[in-house]
Amino acid sequence: MRISKIKPLIFILICLFALNGCSKDIENIENKFTLDDVLRALESQELDLVSFGITGYPLKLDDVVPEVYSVEVPVEEEPYSPEFIHFYIFNSEKDRINGTKEFNKHMESAQFTTFPFLYEKGNIFIVYWSKTKDDPLFTKPIETALEQLK
Repeated sequence: MRISKIKPLIFILICLFALNGCSKDIENIENKFTLDDVLRALESQELDLVSFGITGYPLKLDDVVPEVYSVEVPVEEEPYSPEFIHFYIFNSEKDRINGTKEFNKHMESAQFTTFPFLYEKGNIFIVYWSKTKDDPLFTKPIETALEQLK
């Protein structure tokens, strides 16, 4: 009699463990984008991005070093006048939230020569460093590109 009561209990426990594992897999898949996903979306908005490598000491957030890209600014006086976009690709949305909090802490006392505009979606955190605070050139294309990501 005792064995017949244990079997259903074991079955229920196995099901709970399986469901818990599946929910974590779904959480990890949901809203997880790659750098290529984001670059394609931005290029569809006619932004000409060029990988810039690591310049100076980019801010590392939650153990993620950003991928730095330049985007050419159409300025007639200066032949080469890029602005920069830092792409942080986190392992999860939760990690991105922690990274964003860390970024905001660093920026509380920062003095700027360029101005950060922040964009977040899923596991992606983008910092667009504009030369102007009032009229950033690439806000609309970045917002449109992120809306396209699914």
